[in-house]
Amino acid sequence: MRIERNRFESMVRGTIRSVIDALPEDLRERAREVIFEIADRPTREQAEREGADDLLGLYEGTSLIDRHIDFPPVSPDRIYIFRIPLMEMCRDERELRSEVRITVIHELGHYFGFDEPDLERLGLL
Repeated sequence: MRIERNRFESMVRGTIRSVIDALPEDLRERAREVIFEIADRPTREQAEREGADDLLGLYEGTSLIDRHIDFPPVSPDRIYIFRIPLMEMCRDERELRSEVRITVIHELGHYFGFDEPDLERLGLL
């Protein structure tokens, strides 16, 4: 399916807000520290590092559970949402909206240090 970039960005930003707003308060505050970026596709470096060029999203940073009190300052955590791979896998806008939501939750899970069972236990997936 195809969707205009502005419409896609608006959909993603709305989805991010709704996902973050639905988080428990302690997670919500931490999630607001993450920078979200929308790109057409992963860069060559991102694809090579992850071993895939059809990524839907990508978390770059150090998960909260891997940090400790004397952890040196890190650059801001970022979550990338990739427009073209998401469009290519979806048949319509409803499916796209659902996949964007799943991708946002999945990448936030990496930030928090959660795995799939953790996300399911929290009722996020």
